[in-house]
Amino acid sequence: MSTNIDIFVDAQTGLEEFAAELEILLQIKLTRIDENAEIYYAFRNSQIDMTLGTHEFDNDRDMNFEDYNYDISVRALNLESEEKRKQWRERFAFEIFEKLKATDKYDLMMIENIQIKLAEFHPKSS
Repeated sequence: MSTNIDIFVDAQTGLEEFAAELEILLQIKLTRIDENAEIYYAFRNSQIDMTLGTHEFDNDRDMNFEDYNYDISVRALNLESEEKRKQWRERFAFEIFEKLKATDKYDLMMIENIQIKLAEFHPKSS
């Protein structure tokens, strides 16, 4: 079973505009994917698979998914052990979270495997 780290983002922009901002912030190229009437963006290299899109999660315990319109999902690939995959996944997800946090523009919530809240951030201006 693959483990993900998801970063939920409350952005007041459209998905395309947010994807463009994320590309600049992370210095990566996202590919727009339009399948089965769903549009999302993806990035993949030899170790990381990342997607950006909307989500339909309902609130659960102290995780208010409904407060966030976008989900950035990070998964590690092609590594010899779960420990290595965990290190790559965490490093990439925390980098995304910290870069988004530094903009001081977005409410953020980072969750492991849609079960465990790892971090949350709310801008000073909100």
